Amino acid sequence: MSESQEKIYRYGRGGSDPEHQAHQADIQALFAGHKSLRRVTEQLPNGIRACTMSDDPALALILRRHAADMKARFAKGRAIRSWDPLFAKLFEQREKIQVALSEREDGICAELTTNDPALVPLILAHDATLHRFIQEGSARAEDASPMPEAQRV
Repeated sequence: MSESQEKIYRYGRGGSDPEHQAHQADIQALFAGHKSLRRVTEQLPNGIRACTMSDDPALALILRRHAADMKARFAKGRAIRSWDPLFAKLFEQREKIQVALSEREDGICAELTTNDPALVPLILAHDATLHRFIQEGSARAEDASPMPEAQRV
């Protein structure tokens, strides 16, 4: 994000409560350990199945906790990165997106699916963003996610 672009938070600005602070700490730990993470995605007709793993047991634990925390935030309507148009759009459509998690010893697998074909590109774009975070770490934390052309408003 360039200096001339100001972040516009669509759903508040995070939070200073203990829950939000714990989530932020986990996100920062994942950014710091990004070189020890790997992610494999299988595209489904209605979404994705992605597994994110680490041989570092501490990072694997953080991955499992982070995925569960983000699923809970999504269900509660507690946005994260609401300045990012992709995350804001996913948040707006959350009732049409199903999230299923399955834990692994070395991390987590998540299925994000929808019955609305128009939302599949959003799910794929979110997955691409997470792959980019794993490849580049916090260097990409301030960048807006790529938005599918059909979803740009």
